[in-house]
Amino acid sequence: MNTLPDYQQAQLLLEKNQIFVAPAEAHGVISGLLACGLNIEAEEYLALLSDVFNDGQVFSKDLQAFFATVYKQVVDSFNDEEFQFDLFLPSEDETLIDLANGLVSWVAGFMLGFGLKQKDYGKLSVDVKEVISDFSEITRLDTTFEETEEDSQALHEVIEYVRVSALLCFAELGAEQTNTSVKKTLH
Repeated sequence: MNTLPDYQQAQLLLEKNQIFVAPAEAHGVISGLLACGLNIEAEEYLALLSDVFNDGQVFSKDLQAFFATVYKQVVDSFNDEEFQFDLFLPSEDETLIDLANGLVSWVAGFMLGFGLKQKDYGKLSVDVKEVISDFSEITRLDTTFEETEEDSQALHEVIEYVRVSALLCFAELGAEQTNTSVKKTLH
């Protein structure tokens, strides 16, 4: 499975290229696009990311390579039979506030990516509608945490909920799209 670069290195790469979003948000956007059913074969994601993060300007080669790595890693992990999908967040060495801010950025990115392609919320299942509603609440999360074991555990429970919820969205909407594109290729 493709591995992502170190979170800090990813942040520096984005900033060096004048892209002022957290790596967590970029990962969230790609995850949201895939979870709502963006055709896995499509190269469309680079153009969408360019529109969202770079005023439609073409990304530098190193950024294209970074986003391609993230995209492939998300595709691979969403399709992993052992549910190895993880959010791209600051490392555990960072403060709880950094981790919480990373989570909020990831969820905001997911909502953005999901919303870019999912236009008919009426057709979504009750479970997916609940996830979207919960994610909307999480984007308003108060990220001032004490560095206590209790706060750490609570934050990690929210992170796990978000991880499983993203998998649920993909299983319902994204996997269906993947299977359709595979069938089209076979026929």
